[in-house]
Amino acid sequence: MSIETLITFYGRSLTKRRPVWQRDSSGGAFISTTTGTTTSTISGYLQVGEPGVSLRYGRENVRTQATLYCLGAADIKPDDLLTVTIASEIRTYRVDTVRIPDDRPTSDPLCHKICALEEDYPRG
Repeated sequence: MSIETLITFYGRSLTKRRPVWQRDSSGGAFISTTTGTTTSTISGYLQVGEPGVSLRYGRENVRTQATLYCLGAADIKPDDLLTVTIASEIRTYRVDTVRIPDDRPTSDPLCHKICALEEDYPRG
């Protein structure tokens, strides 16, 4: 089964938010500040892994990793936030990495992207 077929039959609609950064000068140093977010929708095939516990910033966190398969033309970059509804639960994932297998051009019909996602939330 091709990636396009998986997305067509089993794909989900994800809301993508991308922070918009602006350089701000104060006292001779440049500081990056978030001025807003851009929002759009992409569709992809999402595989969610089992949650595990990890230590981060001195606390235990439940970390869930996921893999997203989307078409090559999808505009997705690392640090984008993806929100999806799974079994009436709203989950937000951060994009860690984006890769195109075999370095195909985005105009190739077999081109797709594989994104590593991560969801962090405090254990409690």
